[in-house]
Amino acid sequence: MIRWLVLVLLAPLWLPLRLLGWARWRWHRCPTLHVRLAGALPDLPRQHGLLGLLRRPEGLALFSLLEALEAALGDPVIVNVVVQLEPLQCGLGRAEEVRAALARLRAAGKRVIVHADELGLQGYWIALGASSVRLSPTGSLDVSGVAMEFTLLRDVLARAGVHAQLLAKGAYKSMREVFTESKMSDANREMLTSLVGDLASQLVQQVAAARGQTLEVARAHLDHGPFRADEARERSLIDSTQYWDELWDEIGGETRGAYRLARYRKLVLRRHLWPQRQRVVALVGITGNIRSGNDRQGPIGSVATGHHSVRRALAHVRKSKRVVALVVRVDSPGGSALASDLMWRDLTLTASVKPTFVSMVNVAASGGYYASGLKGASVWANPTTLTGSIGVVGGKFEVSNLLSKLGVVRETVASGPRAGFHSISTPWNEQDLAKLDADLEALYRDFVTKMADARGVSFEALHAVAQGRVWTGQQAREIALVDHLGGVHDVKLALRERLGLRPEVGLRWSAPREPKGFRARRAAEADELARLAAPLSRLVPELGEALGLALDVGGERLLCLSPIQLRSPQG
Repeated sequence: MIRWLVLVLLAPLWLPLRLLGWARWRWHRCPTLHVRLAGALPDLPRQHGLLGLLRRPEGLALFSLLEALEAALGDPVIVNVVVQLEPLQCGLGRAEEVRAALARLRAAGKRVIVHADELGLQGYWIALGASSVRLSPTGSLDVSGVAMEFTLLRDVLARAGVHAQLLAKGAYKSMREVFTESKMSDANREMLTSLVGDLASQLVQQVAAARGQTLEVARAHLDHGPFRADEARERSLIDSTQYWDELWDEIGGETRGAYRLARYRKLVLRRHLWPQRQRVVALVGITGNIRSGNDRQGPIGSVATGHHSVRRALAHVRKSKRVVALVVRVDSPGGSALASDLMWRDLTLTASVKPTFVSMVNVAASGGYYASGLKGASVWANPTTLTGSIGVVGGKFEVSNLLSKLGVVRETVASGPRAGFHSISTPWNEQDLAKLDADLEALYRDFVTKMADARGVSFEALHAVAQGRVWTGQQAREIALVDHLGGVHDVKLALRERLGLRPEVGLRWSAPREPKGFRARRAAEADELARLAAPLSRLVPELGEALGLALDVGGERLLCLSPIQLRSPQG
């Protein structure tokens, strides 16, 4: 009632704009939608408060893109969708969500053309959803399969005088190996071989289906990559080589004559004469490392998620009468075991009072899987999502040799044999390591018990697929670690069905905003250090990741963290 009263009172302000938007929607005659894809494709645009209204959007948001493509699906005027692909850093999970959206357009009879100067694995994955793929004549298709590299740092730490005293629970929990071994374990190699094999199989299947080839032919072609543009065309991995302007000449128009995505979205939002009925769905993201305290912010949003920030957001969701459901988007390899558990508790409380859906993106492993294991919540993963890694690791880095090399002398006066248990200058003995092992065993059993309860299986059944092992989303669905395969589009369909919403009722995503002043000082310092290290981390990504990990979980004793992530050339 209050809503309609406000609308009537403010009608002189909004009604002319609504009429204009409605008229433009009814009589627009542009048959082409032009979409430019680049960067990380975050779920929602970064929020800037009221001042954000005066700023231009920072890159393209995935949800905005999917909303516009869904509208184009049912728009009889839109005939062509031209996608301009530039370098991407979105990961295969987000790439799969875009590919699926383009495939739906193609299946509906739209002409979907993807053009790029160069295509890496992420870009080509998206392009496989199109009707036609074009490359600039001097461009390249930098796709030749899937590979994973595992970094081992024991020897370099030893040279510096650092001894990693780490233990792990789970035969496949490889985080410990990064710092304690100089050779990959058999279990770790088995896991990585399985991951690479499954992802490579998915790639071959996508290429074969999109390019009209048999699996054997598609696999043989990919084994000969990377490709110059003309080589890719000869192997039918793309349709033609063409400059950008030649593509527009073929379509019969100029780029400025087509609808840009932002303009088309405005028309879509104003296509109804009267404001559309909407239901508010809260969107809570768990991104990057999981840490104690507040989020750590980066240039385009959170790069690490703090349990305090999530707690405040979920408290708002639980109290809000307008929020009808919660969608949790998880894109995290985990981090602090304590923060993961506290986050899980708040999410569990929220799932008991609001319909809750979990959507895994690129990686939802270890602590990221912990936060996804909510009783009564349906879990979606993309086929390429890296998930699982249900295991724990803990210990410390002992630096007495380093201090000795530096000429630093530390003497300790303690009240008992374990008063300095966490001291980095005192190595653990066998009794100390036995204590750590017992703590890790208790934490692992608690982790598995909670996940087994959420999945509705026994401890033994969950333990059999846990033990720190990482799975692809496709594998995880087969062993019931997730419920469904799909992205946010599929989650929206399930959400609408669960709430019984009619087609004319829209959904509005609401990301609870962090209260002003809550950004911690150490988060700002972390960003400054990250900026200083950026040039080196671009050359050696592991260094940037190690710095971020040290900033986020440096003070933690027990971790739920997976070191395995899929990297591919940009684009």
